[in-house]
Amino acid sequence: MTSISLKGVTKIFGSKCAVRETDLEIESGEFIVFVGPSGCGKSTLLRMISGLEEATGGSILFDQIDMTATPASKRGVAMVFQAYALYPHMTAARNLSFGLRMTGHSKEEIARRVGRAVKILRLDDYLNRKPAQLSGGQCQRVAIGRALVQQPKVFLFDEPLSNLDAGLRGSMRVEIAALHRELGNTMVYVTHDQLEAMTLADRIVVLNDGRIEQIGTPHEIYHQPKNIFVAEFMGAPRINMLPGVAVEEGGLFLPLDPEQKIPLAAAPSAVKAGDRISVGIRPEDVSGSPDSALEMRVDFIEQTGAMTHYFGRVGRHEFRVASSEGLPCRPGERIHLGFAAERLHYFDGKGQRISPETQR
Repeated sequence: MTSISLKGVTKIFGSKCAVRETDLEIESGEFIVFVGPSGCGKSTLLRMISGLEEATGGSILFDQIDMTATPASKRGVAMVFQAYALYPHMTAARNLSFGLRMTGHSKEEIARRVGRAVKILRLDDYLNRKPAQLSGGQCQRVAIGRALVQQPKVFLFDEPLSNLDAGLRGSMRVEIAALHRELGNTMVYVTHDQLEAMTLADRIVVLNDGRIEQIGTPHEIYHQPKNIFVAEFMGAPRINMLPGVAVEEGGLFLPLDPEQKIPLAAAPSAVKAGDRISVGIRPEDVSGSPDSALEMRVDFIEQTGAMTHYFGRVGRHEFRVASSEGLPCRPGERIHLGFAAERLHYFDGKGQRISPETQR
């Protein structure tokens, strides 16, 4: 197992800074997931760790040994890409062993390593098939097996499940998680899919515009987002974000329109009347409440199976509700909503989280 340290790592393409002076410590045996929108720098950062992309500045260390100028072939990493990149004229068995044959390993060693990969990934029934005879999930398992036989110190995954349908993505997430538990290798995984990030990661690194917005466990990222970007990016349906100016009217409130306001009884003491703030409410933290003054006009209802999503407007603000029990309404109707005051998220005028630790 190998620890990875990034110290001021930067990547510039022409006039564009793709990765901005990034510092990150990845512990030995940790499963780290880079997540963020397209163009945020997550794949570029992964490729610099692998050695496939040269860093413009900063240092990359494995176990405190500087690997910044070390070629990819000497770093002890194996990479699994979105494209399977299997040789179409070779069987799965030949694809698995090809790299080892090219580097001169003995037949006995090749058989041992391939046999172990086949057992771990349950590929026994597919060894004599060529890629065209395999499903997408089977091809990706072969691609992972091809990385596994190299016995790398670090596994790197660059959106490996993007080409699979929803069912296969779910099963492959289970297999990758099981692989990490069995091997214990350090793994760094890139995805734009927040569900993959939340279900696979020991820690998540949320990136935006070439910089790290937040690092934390899935629970921390979801329940304690550091800023509005993280709060809105992580979660589906997206968090409700209600901006406004706090007012004192026998208590602290956030007006939404002339007739509706949200009580801020559980707000951090740092929030004062006159402050411009944004209040975030997760859709699953909202429920029907006939006695509440908060009213939503329902525009659209989306059935997803276990949950039903309701989309509409509260005052002039877009609003979303996620319910496992269902709400008594139809599109075009209005419904009264309630929520637990302690489940609200507070952000200041700069979009940064307000918590008890940030009190004035």
